[in-house]
Amino acid sequence: MRLATFLVAIGMLLMSFSSVFSEAAVMAWQQSGGTIGPERFNLQAVSAPGQTGAAGYTAKEANKLIESWKGEAAYSIKGTFPVKAGSRQKEVETAGIGGNYSDFTSILLDRGSMITEASNERMDQVVVISDSLADYLFGSTDVLGKEIMIQNQKLRIIGVYSTENNLMDWMSRGVKPEVLLPSSVFAELSPESRVGTILLEASGDALLNGEMQVNKALLENKLTPGVYKIEIGEKGWRLMKQLPRLLPALTGVIILVLGLIWMRRIAGGTYGRMKRALKIGDSDEVMKRERLYMFRQILVFIAIGASTVALVLLARFSFFIPSEYIPDRWIDLNFFKTKLFEHWQEQPPLFSHILPYQLLEDRLGSYIPVVTAVGLLLGLPLFLLGIREWKRNALPLAKRFVRLFYCIAFCYLLLGLVMLLIGLPQFISPGLWISLFGFCLFFAAYQQPNREDDYVKH
Repeated sequence: MRLATFLVAIGMLLMSFSSVFSEAAVMAWQQSGGTIGPERFNLQAVSAPGQTGAAGYTAKEANKLIESWKGEAAYSIKGTFPVKAGSRQKEVETAGIGGNYSDFTSILLDRGSMITEASNERMDQVVVISDSLADYLFGSTDVLGKEIMIQNQKLRIIGVYSTENNLMDWMSRGVKPEVLLPSSVFAELSPESRVGTILLEASGDALLNGEMQVNKALLENKLTPGVYKIEIGEKGWRLMKQLPRLLPALTGVIILVLGLIWMRRIAGGTYGRMKRALKIGDSDEVMKRERLYMFRQILVFIAIGASTVALVLLARFSFFIPSEYIPDRWIDLNFFKTKLFEHWQEQPPLFSHILPYQLLEDRLGSYIPVVTAVGLLLGLPLFLLGIREWKRNALPLAKRFVRLFYCIAFCYLLLGLVMLLIGLPQFISPGLWISLFGFCLFFAAYQQPNREDDYVKH
């Protein structure tokens, strides 16, 4: 019996981890995209910028594009510079930013202000640095108004942003710059550099004709299309966010099937009992004798029906399949498999030129499918096996529920603690919790059909 309970607990934990933990990671990824979130176009240079500057637009050309774009827009130029303050020096990742950069990323200022479009236009000699770099150069984060040197050029610190010690920050190490400059100043320091990433706010019909909108804007500004790979943020977002919902959706299907079978058995058993009773007795006498039984069966029937409907509605999810995933002539399962694995395993081009939000999309695209598979292929079978052992050992329903409630409390508290420690959002949709734990309770209560009709016995 202990082994069965252990299997149930481990299965529930893996299922919860599969959906809840992944859901929290996707929420954190969405938050890392600033106020714009996934409603964006990412324009990524198709090759690394070289000394000739042939691999992207200049800051001036990028400014033309974002000024004409109907919506928020930003861009970044990245490079490595030695930063000096007094006797201390360090070579760090540096980004020249233009447009509304802070709307597209979650750089949280610890103190001071952010670089503005006005700073770019005036070519202000200002800089925003990370708290870790400030501590390294000055031994403190209270550095507003102090100056650093980049290539013998003095820059005044106007802001310090915090480096968060959480899962999302660990996963985006290596692409988050430690120094932010106005793009006009960056271009002055490194004239050969080109814009690596351009970010444009997407409209509501981005999935349908987003790429055409971007190319049209490029042509209107006399910019060469094809220099940048155009990625539609909403497509990646919708593909990613549905993965944590695969397991709850499957449990919804199982509940629907089991609920209908259970209700049919109750209705059929009740009908059979009443039919046999009416063959050997008066109808009034039978109805009087079986009144309590009928009432109890009706209540059970309604309760099962209501529970089934509620849990199926909570688990229901509209899945998204991009149009390019659907073959023109026929549906080939190998085609779908190949496409999905290509999407999940695709590595980001130009690692050093992408933003944390883009890197997180790639990292989560490799991590979440694995976690989802663990819940589906390991957690769910272990749970079902444990419940089967409970039923084989004739564990009473009341004791099943008591043990399940202990398992539910254990899973909820453990996952909440883990998410707190690694900095993921703790507020997960109650519907997700209810659909998972509701499935566990429903399946534990489900009575397997016996060869003998239990309802006939008096």
